[in-house]
Amino acid sequence: MNRLQKFTFEGRNALVREQILKRLKSRDEREDTFTGPDDDGKEPFLDAFERYPDEPYIICLAHGIVESWLVSDPIITEGEYFVGFTRPNRPIYDHFSKGLRGGWERSERAAKLKERMLPLDRDYIDRMGGPLMGNAYGPAFALWFPGAFQGHTVPSYNKLMKLGIGGTIEQIGYYDSITPACNTKKKDFYRACRIIMEGFSAWFKKYADACEELSKTAEGEWADQLLEIAENCRRVSWDAPTNLREAGQLMWGYALWDCVDCVGRFDQYMYPFWTGSDEDRQMIADLIMKVWEHGSHNVVLGGVKPEDGTDASNDITYLVIQIIRANHDVHPRVAVRIHEDTPEDLLDLIVETWSEGMSDPTVASDKQIIAGLMGYGVPLEDARDYTILGCQEIEIPGKSNFGCEDGTFNLAKLLEITLNNGQNPMDNYSQIGLKLGNLTDFKTFDQLWNAWTSQVEYLTRYFVELCNFGVDIRIANVAKLIKSCMTEACIERGLQLDEGGAIYNYGCVETAGHGTVGDSLYAIKKLVYDEKKITPHELDAALKANFEGYEEIRAMLRAVPKYGNGHEEADAMAARVLEHFWREIGKYTTRRGQPFTGACSLLEGGTEMGMDVGALPDGRFAGEPLGNSVGPRTGSDTNGVTNMLISVARMPLHLGMGGSGCNVLFPRELLQTVESRKKAAGLIKTFMMMGGQLAQITTASLEDMKDAQVHPEDHGNLIVRVGGFSKKFVDCEKSTQDEVIKRYGE
Repeated sequence: MNRLQKFTFEGRNALVREQILKRLKSRDEREDTFTGPDDDGKEPFLDAFERYPDEPYIICLAHGIVESWLVSDPIITEGEYFVGFTRPNRPIYDHFSKGLRGGWERSERAAKLKERMLPLDRDYIDRMGGPLMGNAYGPAFALWFPGAFQGHTVPSYNKLMKLGIGGTIEQIGYYDSITPACNTKKKDFYRACRIIMEGFSAWFKKYADACEELSKTAEGEWADQLLEIAENCRRVSWDAPTNLREAGQLMWGYALWDCVDCVGRFDQYMYPFWTGSDEDRQMIADLIMKVWEHGSHNVVLGGVKPEDGTDASNDITYLVIQIIRANHDVHPRVAVRIHEDTPEDLLDLIVETWSEGMSDPTVASDKQIIAGLMGYGVPLEDARDYTILGCQEIEIPGKSNFGCEDGTFNLAKLLEITLNNGQNPMDNYSQIGLKLGNLTDFKTFDQLWNAWTSQVEYLTRYFVELCNFGVDIRIANVAKLIKSCMTEACIERGLQLDEGGAIYNYGCVETAGHGTVGDSLYAIKKLVYDEKKITPHELDAALKANFEGYEEIRAMLRAVPKYGNGHEEADAMAARVLEHFWREIGKYTTRRGQPFTGACSLLEGGTEMGMDVGALPDGRFAGEPLGNSVGPRTGSDTNGVTNMLISVARMPLHLGMGGSGCNVLFPRELLQTVESRKKAAGLIKTFMMMGGQLAQITTASLEDMKDAQVHPEDHGNLIVRVGGFSKKFVDCEKSTQDEVIKRYGE
């Protein structure tokens, strides 16, 4: 096939897309994968727990999960190659991050189910949507957000394609058979996994029956196609796939049961079944349209092959980009892995897609990420097989559980606390950190730095305890039972995924505010201690007044060089701050058994966390955004995109292996010629090779965004990169719109 051939929706693909558009949920509903039909009034989890009152919790949960799928009516769209639709949006449901969730007070039956849950879970399940706070020190969301999500993983689609459902059930049976009867915990785990996989098989058979029944009243070609789908479903209900039609159906079915989370290196595990026919192209498009409708969090393309490090891009790589280009939406999120030998025409296609107003695909650096993973002990072959998942997190597909994310820590808030004797000025000066003095007490910069690092080290210990407490809750609630069935080593070890069943179990701590902290400390060092242009008391008063009446001092602070402009000393301070924190969290291990690693992909969190941080010595007013990526604080980079990328490449991203993206602005009007697109491609590739890890693109112009705030009806298709995900500009909150606009400079 012509890899650069544009994709157009026609025939069966056009029919399916038209039908999807009629029922397409909002972007936020798709982001949460709440894409099913309305509540059908059925209560399968309540039914299952009542049916097995003497069974262990994990067995009741497995039965409930299976019943939740089997009592759901099949939804079949005319023209589709692959069937399967997510469950109705019922009040009680399972989720890979939360375990069982729902409206526990809606009925007496639901309240009784909640009582079946372990005490640890019962106490905190209603608080899982918000921060977990320790009673002794009580910091709120402004400082950290530990243990609140902890969810995304990529199952082993390679294993699924190799073993099929039947082979997986046989594997479970083998390890169950060699487990002593006295080990009831493992035996129950195996029984639960077998219930899940046997239910998955039955679900395919149910769809086969539905297609056969529907074919009796269907007309013409569609009747024949329904019989083909039915036969396909029956084959994959047990056997491993042998062609693209079977592989696609099996993949999509499991993606649904996995809450349509992240599908990993799609072009790699699907390519062995690829023939290059026109029908193959249509089938891949059908799968991508399903991912689009149901909100899967990342499709990963390109990169290198695990076995020899050669280029892994193939026909499917190019085709998927062409499909999302033709569809032009914020879903599905797509990332392309870039390396030294990435084909030039693939880079050209990526930039051309951006030039048409898309923010996808994200690009990821094989050079930096593979080396970084190896630095944490991941063998070369597995490191080469990494995937992007969630918004910008990194994992080894089918072999890992990196937390994604274990928690978020706001360094900017901690600096404010450090400058105020360990107290939070925005909460009646409540004591959170150590009593080490106020800004006015530090006689030298070294004293200030020592106070800063001491506060980081003191509060990090509590933070990781709370992150691990979140893991305890997931273990108690068996949150990732479905994922455990298809993650390598879980079955062999007899451990669920959150117990450390995977091969790799590192942590992931999202980090906010390192640029603000670096700029603030550099400004204090330069103006207060080195040049003595501002006294500590003057600066302290200016911060407490939010610079009102201290405009001259703020102007001096703003004039100090900032991280993000290619200035070596300013960048070095930001890197020093980030490296200290990431090395500190690396001293601790997750409950899953391996160290925490850093990350920086904050979604809208950089804006939200900034709202509760007061004025800081970089000249930032109270409440302003902190930035949503590993790049500089919003509006601080004023020296062009090249210098901004140079600064980011200086950060210790080898320690930020949870995923550290950088927001990059390429205004669409500057990408309208072949020459300009070549320059952009060259710049991004250079950034990837010189130290950058992930780049996420916004191509919306400043003028269009400002006009969209006044005339939103004229800009319904304007897409921006928020930070880890794309969103239509007019769908963003005003605070998020302002933050994206401010990236163009004050």
